[in-house]
Amino acid sequence: MKMRTLIIVTAVLVPVFQAFAQKHKPKYSLQQDLDTMMVWFTGEFDNFLQVWMEKRDSAKPELIHEHIHSIFAPVQVPAFGKHVFYVKQYMDGNPKKIYRQRLYSFGIDAAEQAIRLDIYSFPVDSLYYDAHLQPEKLYRLIPQELTTTPGCGVFWKRYGDHFIGYMKPKACSVVSKRTGKRIYITDSLKLTRHAIWIRDEAEDEDGNYVFGHKGKIPHKLKRVAYYSAWMVVQNPLQQNQYYTMRNLRLHNQGDKVRFVTEKGEPTKYWLELAEVVYGKDLNVLKLAIYEEGKSEAIAYTWGTPDAKRLGINMRSLQAGVTLLDSTQK
Repeated sequence: MKMRTLIIVTAVLVPVFQAFAQKHKPKYSLQQDLDTMMVWFTGEFDNFLQVWMEKRDSAKPELIHEHIHSIFAPVQVPAFGKHVFYVKQYMDGNPKKIYRQRLYSFGIDAAEQAIRLDIYSFPVDSLYYDAHLQPEKLYRLIPQELTTTPGCGVFWKRYGDHFIGYMKPKACSVVSKRTGKRIYITDSLKLTRHAIWIRDEAEDEDGNYVFGHKGKIPHKLKRVAYYSAWMVVQNPLQQNQYYTMRNLRLHNQGDKVRFVTEKGEPTKYWLELAEVVYGKDLNVLKLAIYEEGKSEAIAYTWGTPDAKRLGINMRSLQAGVTLLDSTQK
């Protein structure tokens, strides 16, 4: 009787377990996840909109995020594997205000059943600025020439329409040269097709704050789109004479360029392209002209965030932008 009961129970439960396993099995293989992630990770990202909204909404100064721009450019460096990226991150919309430059190497970690990111630092940062534009600088590098910190690898797993990045608890640490205390560093990340969220934070061995957003809110960077821009300015001394700038490049997350004449003389005008929010939730793409010394735009126009073309005509000042396709960026 017991044997018969066991057979009946087994016959009932096995199909249930099989159905559960089928329903919850991974939708993609790790290799497929890696291939997808490499596409989503490639590009430039910026949190201009996040910072703009915090300032607009009068957030507490200590809770306003730094304005950061991240470039993740795939490069060929054979000694580091197949999936390698040059990384440049800068502040305040200024490409020269670099705060981090790295080489990233991605691969599959079978034991963790995740994608693993190993991070390498250059021995002399200044020798590798914008190395993605001069890939020969990187091609022959080997791991022994760069530095990496054990335990500071980042693991990534896919959950539907996004990837989550994480570090092992207290695995990444360094000793502070200033205090002599051990500092524990944690990265928490989220990657989608159109954005990357980054939350870096650290505390010392006594649990004291070292760095990171005090509200524990990640930097929310949106993928940038580049536009070709032009601008025309009337000569104030000769109304029938105009100065023209063409073939400018602006991205849509708060990028700004100064108008310079054909002779290389800077004028008092700036052109800005930015995604902003009107009211509570109306996202728009704004093209604006600023005059030196004035915080408010002297003219602007706007369209949908995915607008392919915008233009302004003030007679004496004219400007326009056209969305570039991926092959023109």
